[in-house]
Amino acid sequence: MLLRQLDLLIDTVHKFQGDERDVIIFSPVISKNIPDGALGFLKKTGNLFNVAITRARAVLIVVGDPVAAKASGVSYLEAFAEYVDGLGKNHQSNASLSPPSGPEYPAVAKPGLVSDWERLFYRKLWDAGVRPILQYAEEKFLLDFAVRSNGRKLNLEVDGEKYHRAWNGELLRRDQLRNMRMMELGWDVMRFWVYQLRDDMPACVQRVKAWTDKQ
Repeated sequence: MLLRQLDLLIDTVHKFQGDERDVIIFSPVISKNIPDGALGFLKKTGNLFNVAITRARAVLIVVGDPVAAKASGVSYLEAFAEYVDGLGKNHQSNASLSPPSGPEYPAVAKPGLVSDWERLFYRKLWDAGVRPILQYAEEKFLLDFAVRSNGRKLNLEVDGEKYHRAWNGELLRRDQLRNMRMMELGWDVMRFWVYQLRDDMPACVQRVKAWTDKQ
């Protein structure tokens, strides 16, 4: 397939102002022995960096040298490289999270993101013997539910039509791309529309239970 058929656009940050793409591949153009003139330009144009890393609707891929970025003397690039290192550490800290200890949905860091259907689904999963971890952080994503079983990982999401359904009835593109990224990271993904939970909660719970019981 030709690149032009993929709607691929390659350009400078200036040309992307006011535009967005599902996936952005960005280079901070920092490397060992970078000329002083280039460093001077980067130090004066932090606003362009902000534009560059906010153009992605779903996935931002940064290709560059983190060691060179940390030693560049460009404050925002140094901070960004440190932030990326911190993402890895935050992910590791999730490993120590334990499932809640009761059938009622517990206090979480971001309660405003929790719907009544998520609370009900959690209770039904608990009754079925499934012990999900709530609001599990993976990269930039916050999972509604994370379930681990037999060395496998499952991401459960509860989707309302207002925020997740496109005009054609399909899952929004950004959520499809998120699913792909989660699978790249080794997760299985199940998404349930609110109306599925409303109309047949036992079938939704059984689908999850079947996943946990699989050897």
